[in-house]
Amino acid sequence: MLWGLAAGFSSLPSGLREESNDLALYYGAAEALLRGEIPYRDFFIEYPPGSLPVFVPPALLTDGRFGYITAFAAQMALVLLAALVLVALAARRLRGPRAWLLPAATFALGAVLLYPVAVTRYDAAVALALAAAAFGATLGGRWLLLSYGALGFGAAAKLVPALALPPLALARSRGAARGLAVFGAAAAAFAVPALLLGGGGFLGSLAYHAQRGLQVESLAASVALALGRVREVDFRYGAFEVRGGWAEPALALTPPLTLALLGLTALAAWRARREGPLGAGGFARYAAALVLAFMLGSKVLSPQYALWLLPLVPLAAGGVPGGALCAVLLAACWLTTQVFPLHYEALLSGSPPGPELLLLRNLLLAALWALLLLLPRENAGKEKA
Repeated sequence: MLWGLAAGFSSLPSGLREESNDLALYYGAAEALLRGEIPYRDFFIEYPPGSLPVFVPPALLTDGRFGYITAFAAQMALVLLAALVLVALAARRLRGPRAWLLPAATFALGAVLLYPVAVTRYDAAVALALAAAAFGATLGGRWLLLSYGALGFGAAAKLVPALALPPLALARSRGAARGLAVFGAAAAAFAVPALLLGGGGFLGSLAYHAQRGLQVESLAASVALALGRVREVDFRYGAFEVRGGWAEPALALTPPLTLALLGLTALAAWRARREGPLGAGGFARYAAALVLAFMLGSKVLSPQYALWLLPLVPLAAGGVPGGALCAVLLAACWLTTQVFPLHYEALLSGSPPGPELLLLRNLLLAALWALLLLLPRENAGKEKA
């Protein structure tokens, strides 16, 4: 995996490395912090405060933007390696000493397939948080506090890992109250200082995302693009957004759609819990389903979001059902890179095969969500203790 990520990173054009808008933001935030500036108060940053510890280490070791970018990519590769190890260990705990190969191979291959964003975005840290939560869930007992703490850090870095809290509480109900306290403490360790020191700037960073339009890669936008119901594509808020035609009505539908998908997923998890403990496999399954529900309903579906699925989907089921889930996930990862960056210009111009590839990728993500909810449930009692 590390070799594949290094080869992929070295093959990226300068527009995706030295001229990357995201990497420029990371570098600027790290340099500002090292100068003693206070985030949100002295400089604006659109990311949650848990992202800042990820941005700083490469700046301590390098001089200049080019060196920073290379060190940051190396850091993210090592973070993905740590997540891969945790996924392999969790698979062994769940289904026996020979069951680690498919989940580990799926994670590694998925990360390599996502090479344009795997080490050039900080979402690898979110993947590590989810992998740590899954591993702690397989161990149970006091290790569950690791799961809750990891989710707390993940939520402080990118909010979405908070969606894994309900499945974790349903999977291991004992000690849930203490675990929630650990989650809250971990998240507050980042959020409270940002609020106290950043004040209105911190709240402004949250409002920044609320003001964003319908991103071109979202499910709603992919349907409108494929049907030719978009007037233009514009670059705003650091991303390409669709405007005109069906774009505005589709944007208005994204909040209720997201809530509906999250509600259906939560209901499915609750019904499964009534039949018996979900176990660690159930945690991975319904955490992945909730993350996918958010991705499908949201107005933003950036390519790096696929990294969030790598620690969860491979652990969601074993046997033939697990193989089917892994196959669909890998196909979605491959299509994600086909869309961005390989056919991104075609997508933005509405020319084949850009819109078609994007719609197919999003339909695969929708199919993956449905499979997670509809596949027969494993017997939690058969999981390895």
